[in-house]
Amino acid sequence: MSQIEVGYDKKFLKEKRKFKSKCPSIDKDFKRFEIALKIRIQDNEFTVPVDNKQIFQISGLDKSVFLPAFVVKSFYCEKMNKGSNSGFRITFIWNPKEKSIYFVEFYFKQKKDVEDKERINNLFK
Repeated sequence: MSQIEVGYDKKFLKEKRKFKSKCPSIDKDFKRFEIALKIRIQDNEFTVPVDNKQIFQISGLDKSVFLPAFVVKSFYCEKMNKGSNSGFRITFIWNPKEKSIYFVEFYFKQKKDVEDKERINNLFK
């Protein structure tokens, strides 16, 4: 089975650290999420399984964005006792040719309604 490479935007890592007080188990929970996402992509013949329940493709990006970007709206935080309805959102870019995931943004829906499309656009300028 091919290995999927993973990268992280510096802002993403900073945002994830910031939420450690809200979700003390965030490091373990994110590692579990990352493994599950890689398995889902591999099991779906190396395409992201958009299901309109958990994973959504982001639309409305600049034409310069040549790779698909997604937002995950279901993140399980063990210590919040809310199941996968923790309110955390994760955006990532999938490069099918290189088989790589690049995590872009980690945010909390009660503080921010939607993903930062400009941040994604800027990665392709």
